[in-house]
Amino acid sequence: MADKDETASLGLDRMNAVFAWWGLPGGASAGKLDGHFKRFGTFTSDLQRVFGDTYGAQMSALFGANDRIGRSFAELLKCRQPQDVIAAEASVLAAILEETSLQTKTWLELSQKVQECCATMARETADAVRQKANEGADANRGVSAS
Repeated sequence: MADKDETASLGLDRMNAVFAWWGLPGGASAGKLDGHFKRFGTFTSDLQRVFGDTYGAQMSALFGANDRIGRSFAELLKCRQPQDVIAAEASVLAAILEETSLQTKTWLELSQKVQECCATMARETADAVRQKANEGADANRGVSAS
C-alpha cells in the first residue's frame, strides 16, 4: 500500500510541476491537487467499505434463507395430511417473505450510507470552495487597501 501512495505522490508532484511550468494558476501549490485526490480517495474507500458490508449482509441473509427454504421443502415432501402441506407451504412462503424483508432493509441501509458518503463529500468540497472564495476576497481587500 505504501508503494502505491509513494507512486501516486510522485505522479502528483510531476503533474504539479507540469502545471507550474505551463503557468497555470495554482499549479505551483502541490497541496491543492493532493487535497482533492485525498478527499476523493477517502470517498471511494468509504464507498467500498459500505458496499463490502452490504455484500456481506446480503450473502448472510441469502445463505440463511436458502437453508430455511431447503428445510421447508424437505418438510413438504414428508407431508401425509393436507394440513401438513398447507403448513409446509406457509413455512416456505414465510421464509421467502422474510428474506425479501431482509434484502429490502439491507438496500435501505446501503442507500442511506451512500447518501451519507456523498453528503460528506459534497460538504467537504463546499467547505473547500468557500475557503478559496474567502481567501480570494481577503486577497482582493488587501490589494484594495494598499
